Amino acid sequence: MIDELTAALNQRLWPDYVIGELGERVGDAVTPFLHPVVGAAMAEPSEGPLPVGVSKVGGLPHVDEAFVWPVEDDTDEPLALVCQINLDDVRKTGVAGSAGLAGMMYLFAIYDSDRAYGYEIDAATAKLLHVPRPGLLTVAQRPDGLADDGLFAERKLRLGPSFVAQERDENGPSSKRFDYEVERAIDEELSLLGGVPCGVVQLLGSPHPFREETREQLDDLGSPQLLLYVNGYSVQRYAFGEGDFLVVVDEAELAAGKLDNAEILFEPGT
Repeated sequence: MIDELTAALNQRLWPDYVIGELGERVGDAVTPFLHPVVGAAMAEPSEGPLPVGVSKVGGLPHVDEAFVWPVEDDTDEPLALVCQINLDDVRKTGVAGSAGLAGMMYLFAIYDSDRAYGYEIDAATAKLLHVPRPGLLTVAQRPDGLADDGLFAERKLRLGPSFVAQERDENGPSSKRFDYEVERAIDEELSLLGGVPCGVVQLLGSPHPFREETREQLDDLGSPQLLLYVNGYSVQRYAFGEGDFLVVVDEAELAAGKLDNAEILFEPGT
């Protein structure tokens, strides 16, 4: 797909200022910075029940009979479902790092923007569940104590191959930004080729934190791989503000499909 994307970007008509910055063959200038990941496009809120086992944000999780609803450590209050991901669909993309993934993955968290901005989303208030070989899936019963604002609008996620722009410096991979016109064109051409942008939900690749304290946390963890990125504002702005979830895991454990030791990091918005 990268060759087709390069050709499509080269063939576009570009404003003079973009050509002045990147040259006439914009695709040739841009795509060396693009690295394959899995993106997820978020649909409009569902008017009816979604098929059981799909990837989605919000609503009630689709679980087997062994499921126990996760709670906040200190209060035992039930957490809200941020998203569920069908990892079999991730594996089918063939993106590097996906070969060992299987089953269902769920991300839960507290739903309070004041606490989110206060750096209170951590291992005690957010939980990642991985069920590599789930049994029969059904819609979970809503637990007592889960407030209405902890039941987010349910929206299906369409997973597919994607690319993220990054460059490498002395600290490792970091986000590479282009002009808005270029970034918009990448997403447009990617979608036309059957891919999916990754600005809202991303799986795999390298984590790209924007806060220095998060980079330090990643260094302490030994520079792990990104398992899941979720833009909290897109899921529920009143629960997470403009914050982002970064779920990271050791590279060897990712390759083996062992996600129990994944770490949840949360970057509050500015």
